[in-house]
Amino acid sequence: MTSDTAGGEIVVDKLVKRFGSFTAVDGISFTVEKGSIFGLLGPNGAGKSTTIKMLTCQERPTSGRASVGGLDIARDALKIKQKIGIVFEYQNLYDELTAYENIDFFRSMFNADRARTREVLKLVGMEEHMKKAVGKFSKGMKQKVLIARSLINDPDILFLDEPTSGLDPRSSLDIRHFIQRLSQEGKTIILTTHNMEEADFLCHDLAIVHKGKIIARGTPKMLKKQYGQDVLKVETKGGNVFESPLNSRECAELFSRLSLAGEIFSVASEEATLEDVFIRLTGEQLTNGHQ
Repeated sequence: MTSDTAGGEIVVDKLVKRFGSFTAVDGISFTVEKGSIFGLLGPNGAGKSTTIKMLTCQERPTSGRASVGGLDIARDALKIKQKIGIVFEYQNLYDELTAYENIDFFRSMFNADRARTREVLKLVGMEEHMKKAVGKFSKGMKQKVLIARSLINDPDILFLDEPTSGLDPRSSLDIRHFIQRLSQEGKTIILTTHNMEEADFLCHDLAIVHKGKIIARGTPKMLKKQYGQDVLKVETKGGNVFESPLNSRECAELFSRLSLAGEIFSVASEEATLEDVFIRLTGEQLTNGHQ
């Protein structure tokens, strides 16, 4: 590993994945520290899910290296799978089985204690629904079952692929708070998302991924400060809204002109968003969708 990617719980060094002539992941490098939440933020087709598949030993990299919990993804696939938890973007549960039966089947694969099945369902607030068939659950309830399943082996590291995609706001918030709690308990979490609000809310550190490459890396706050621009919004009494970069000459002139004319109805400042950062870096808008 190179010196700038050494020492983390997850270490990725110049990782490449090609499918024929198409390069899905193009030489990415990053480190995820123990107990942190690291986000791969980007649009459909950026290479986020392919990166997760390589780190969870579902896809072999074309070149480059990576380690998960000190284990090499090329040499130690079986050991890695024993110590990680995964929640896929697609909800691969057995609809005809109950929540308990879904989890217990998975528990048997890890030879975990039988009491662990009820324990993980309780952790995600699904204990009272454990005897119900999963096919009757809402998408948010199914996602909680999937998270419970990923915790059955008490993993040190969790991989969450679009964990709140398609969920209603209440379910999304529940899942996000639970992810925060897992991090506070010391688990290392790497998640993919195309949701700017989610990345800002959850991630201690993130990488913006575009066309297989990492184009920016840092904390949400740092990225917004480095690449974003806070704006001043002024609404006039006539209902017109003017925007101007905050602390700029243009902003001062706009405020002075409208103030002298007695036209100001309201004034507010808005912090730059991660979407502003993404648009500035790529010239594209990050739209909701699936990878």
